[in-house]
Amino acid sequence: MAVLRTVVQETHRRLEAADIPDARLEAEVLVTNVMHLPRQAIFSEQESEVSAQQQATLDSLLERRFSREPLAYILGQREFYGINVMVNPAVLIPRPETEGLVEHALFMALMGMESTDLTIADVGTGSGAIAINLAIHLPAARVFAVDVADEVLDVASFNIRAHGVADRVSLAIGDLLDAVPEPVDLIVANLPYIPTGRIPTLQPEVQKEPALALDGGPDGLDLVRRLLTQAEDKLKDHGIILLELDPEQVPIVQELALRHFPEGATSVEQDLARMDRILAIHRQAPE
Repeated sequence: MAVLRTVVQETHRRLEAADIPDARLEAEVLVTNVMHLPRQAIFSEQESEVSAQQQATLDSLLERRFSREPLAYILGQREFYGINVMVNPAVLIPRPETEGLVEHALFMALMGMESTDLTIADVGTGSGAIAINLAIHLPAARVFAVDVADEVLDVASFNIRAHGVADRVSLAIGDLLDAVPEPVDLIVANLPYIPTGRIPTLQPEVQKEPALALDGGPDGLDLVRRLLTQAEDKLKDHGIILLELDPEQVPIVQELALRHFPEGATSVEQDLARMDRILAIHRQAPE
C-alpha cells in the first residue's frame, strides 16, 4: 500500500505528462480531496497510507482530468473571495480576476454611495458567488441575482442557502435587467464577453464551460450593449454600473456608456496582472 507522499509524486508525474497546467498543485488538491484531508495537512500526513479504494477513486478523477474536464467541476466547488461555492457544468467557474469586481463593488458601496441600505443587481449571477459575497459584506443591502436558465439558478439557489443569505438575495430569471423588478443603486455584471470567433482558441478546460456564459457575440459586447440600454430605466439617478471586460473592450464600452448616460462619467480598475479589467459607469458624474 502506497503512502500519501508517493501518491502525490506519482499523481504529479501523470498530470505533468498529460500537459495539465499547475500539475503539482492539482496533484496535492486531488489526493487530499480523495483522502478527506485539508491541503495544509499534506506534510504532517505524508506517511499516511492510501487505501486501494482511495487510489481507485483518485484514478477515476484523474481520467476525468485527462479529458480536460476542469478541476473545479471534478471537485464540485471553487473558492471565491474567501467562500466556497458549489459549481457544476451549468455555470461558469468563478475566476480570481472577478474577485476585483466584488472588491470594487464593496468599495463603491462603503465609500462612494449615499447609504449602505442599497439595492443591487448581480446580472448573470451564475453560481451566485458575487451576489453572496455582496450580501455577506453589506448586511443592509438587498441583492437581485439574475440569470437566464433554471439549471443556473438551481446552482445559485443552493449556494445562497448554503451561505445563509437567502433572506436578502432574490433570484430572478429573465433577460438581463428585464428580470429586475425595480430601479437599483448598483449593477454588477460579469457578462459573457468573449467574441464568438475566439471561443475555439480557448484552453480545452474553458471550452468545457457553458457557451452561454462565455460567448458575447461577434465582438463580445452583445449583452453589454443590451444591458446599457436596459439600464437607462433600471439605474437610479446616482447609480453605478460595474462591468468586467476584456481590456481591449474597455475604451469601446466607455464611449457607449457615455452615449447612454451623457451626464455620466467612467473610471477603470486594473486586475492583478495590471490589465484594464473593470469599468465603473456613474450615471451622473461625481461632484
